[in-house]
Amino acid sequence: MTPRIYVSPLPEGISEIKLAEETVRYLRNVLRLGHGDEVLFFDGTGWEYQGVIERFEDRSGSARIVARQRIPLEIPVRITLAQSLPKGDKMEFIVQKATELGVARIIPFRSSRTVPRRTEERAAKRLERWRRIAAEAAEQCGRGDVPEITEALSFREALGAADSGRVKILFWEAERSLSIRDILKGSEVRSAKEFFLVVGPEGGLSEEEVQIARESGFLTASLGQLVLRVETAALAILTIIQYEYGLIGALKRNAHDG
Repeated sequence: MTPRIYVSPLPEGISEIKLAEETVRYLRNVLRLGHGDEVLFFDGTGWEYQGVIERFEDRSGSARIVARQRIPLEIPVRITLAQSLPKGDKMEFIVQKATELGVARIIPFRSSRTVPRRTEERAAKRLERWRRIAAEAAEQCGRGDVPEITEALSFREALGAADSGRVKILFWEAERSLSIRDILKGSEVRSAKEFFLVVGPEGGLSEEEVQIARESGFLTASLGQLVLRVETAALAILTIIQYEYGLIGALKRNAHDG
C-alpha cells in the first residue's frame, strides 16, 4: 500500500513538495523509501497529491507531484468536541480517536475538577504533540483535513466558543430526564449540520458548571445507565452521532444506486 503523509497546505500549481526533516526521517528510516518511490500526500485542505520521491538529504528532501485530486470523503456533520483535560496521557488517545471519528475541532478546557497541569512551556509542547497525533490519525483514516485543536481554555471560554446555530449538548452523568437518544430523535436536531459537545473530567462537572452551561443554551444529556470512563464516553458519543448521520455504518451511494 502506498504510504499517505500529511504536509503543510500547498499553493495551487506547485509541482514539487519540500519535505521537512521529520518527514524525511520517517520515510527513509521507518518506511525504508528512497528515490523513485511513490507517496500520497495530503495538505488538510481536501486535496491529495500523488508524489514521487526525488531526493533525500540529511535534514530535507523533495518529492515531485505527478497527480492531484480531491479526496472524496465527506463528513456529514461538523462536530466540535470540548473535552475537559483528563489525567495522564488520555487526551492523546481521545485526540487520535476523535480524529478517526470525524471531529472537526477539539477544544481542551479546564474545569473545576481538572487536575492542575504543567508550565506554559510544557503545555505548548503538549499541544504540538496533540496536533501531530491528529495529523497522523488523519493520514491513517483517509481524511482530507486535520481537526483544529485549540489551546486549553477555561470552562466559560470553551462554552463561549459555541456558535448559536449549533446543537449544543453537555453530557452529565447526573442527568435523569434526557438521553442522547431523546435529543437525536428531535425533528430539528435530525436536520442539524453542526454539533458542539462538552465532555467533563474523570470527577464529572460540578452542578454550578452544569447550570452555567444550561444558561448558555446547552442541553444536558445522559449516555445511559452505565458510567463510562472519560475516554470511553467521548468515543461513544462521537460514534453514536456519526452512526446516526451516516459517516459510520453506511456506504456512500451513487445517484443511480437508488
